Amino acid sequence: MPLEIEVKFAMRDRAALVTRLIDAGAQRLYPETFEDNIVLDRRGELRTRGSLLRVRKFGKYVIATYKGPTSIEGGIKSRDEVQTGVESFERALALFEALGFRPAFRYQKFREVWRLKDAEVVLDRTPIGEYFEIEGSIELIREIAAELGMNMDESIRATYADLYRQHRRTRGDLPENMVFDPHQLPGA
Repeated sequence: MPLEIEVKFAMRDRAALVTRLIDAGAQRLYPETFEDNIVLDRRGELRTRGSLLRVRKFGKYVIATYKGPTSIEGGIKSRDEVQTGVESFERALALFEALGFRPAFRYQKFREVWRLKDAEVVLDRTPIGEYFEIEGSIELIREIAAELGMNMDESIRATYADLYRQHRRTRGDLPENMVFDPHQLPGA
């Protein structure tokens, strides 16, 4: 099974990060694109195991993804990951619902994708702040993080669902799911 290896950081200054990426020779693969993600579960079985089943829609694409339990080494997360394109966001959700998986959490973000060496660097704008992730080999992640001026001790191990739950503990006005105000979405 393919392995996802990544690290996440809070993004303090987007313009400075983009300048560092360009100076390091990175190429932007995809401009900022809106993503809608539905995490599915069956009576909490996957979450209890530390696994995840997700359907993601971005642009004209839809991907179904399974992620296994996470292990962390030196601030870098790794986990088994299998994903495949699907024809329809709604049909994928209906298929999983027929198998007993129900929506457990919804999160939205705007994502911009860069390539630096053999790694992918993604810049995410979410309803709770801006973050970026580096995905590649452990050695390359450490090298790129240092090149971008990041300290591995500042990496974030939490998922977006975990980060959002933390925000909701201090902000009771937040909705159940991590979604943008409808006026902030494309086509609004």
